[in-house]
Amino acid sequence: MRYAPEEKVDVYAQAGRGLRTLEPDPERQIKYLDFVDIYANLDDHERQRYQQKYADEIETMSAFADRFIDQGVQQGEARTLLRLLDQKFGSDAAHAHRERIEAAELEQLEAWLD
Repeated sequence: MRYAPEEKVDVYAQAGRGLRTLEPDPERQIKYLDFVDIYANLDDHERQRYQQKYADEIETMSAFADRFIDQGVQQGEARTLLRLLDQKFGSDAAHAHRERIEAAELEQLEAWLD
């Protein structure tokens, strides 16, 4: 990709925006954004300029990442609870409660696991 060195921060921001717009899968977004970050290889000064100029985008990406991580934790807790039910009461019990467990909020899953 050809761009002037002084455009590097703007190109980096545009790439992130484009990925979030074009790629609907959150997991792939994270992977592609990681690749863009590695490829761009912003130095400390460029990162500082990016943080100053694109603060709103950073906040949006942080919120997205937090939601994505929370969703992954919720899914992991649900799988753990289902596995425990299966081990203790058999697969029929786990199957009977699967839908409710997979739909539960993280806090509820943690309470059940405790």
